[in-house]
Amino acid sequence: MDIKLSGLKILAGTIACLFAVFVIMGIIRSEYSISGEQKKTQEDALIEKTIIDMANASTQFPKTKDPQSILRFYSQDYAGINNGKPESVQDIAKHLSDVLEQLNLGAPLGISSKVTNIRTGVSGLLGWATYDAEYKVGSGGVVLQTTQGPCTTIFRKQGETWLIQHEHCSTARQFPFAR
Repeated sequence: MDIKLSGLKILAGTIACLFAVFVIMGIIRSEYSISGEQKKTQEDALIEKTIIDMANASTQFPKTKDPQSILRFYSQDYAGINNGKPESVQDIAKHLSDVLEQLNLGAPLGISSKVTNIRTGVSGLLGWATYDAEYKVGSGGVVLQTTQGPCTTIFRKQGETWLIQHEHCSTARQFPFAR
């Protein structure tokens, strides 16, 4: 009789363990797609939309001539790094002012800003994203400046809006193989 009771206890324990494993798998599966990529939450989607909207606002800047269309994405205490140089929201405003001055003088400037490979994450009121960015400035069909490379951005949620708190973008460089 003790053997039967022991066997039943082992069977019950095994069933309980399997049940726990299936519950955990269900929780994990609800957060990840079948391909293994984490499913996007609504907040992840909002951060991704913010990045895309900022790129579109940059592209449209020569038409809108509205610095706030871009500056609205940054927190007032923004601190970033662009190709190894520190950058503040005031630096971005100065750059936009310089471009606006050229546009107002009749310079036929065009801007192309694209983002790809966006990956996001969120924890409470903080969010982050990594992505590849390409920014081109041209005039009369001639590209005057190209910046292309990876970016990492930290966001802070204020109200319903995700604002850029910190950003680090670097130009992709190709290094020759060591000999």
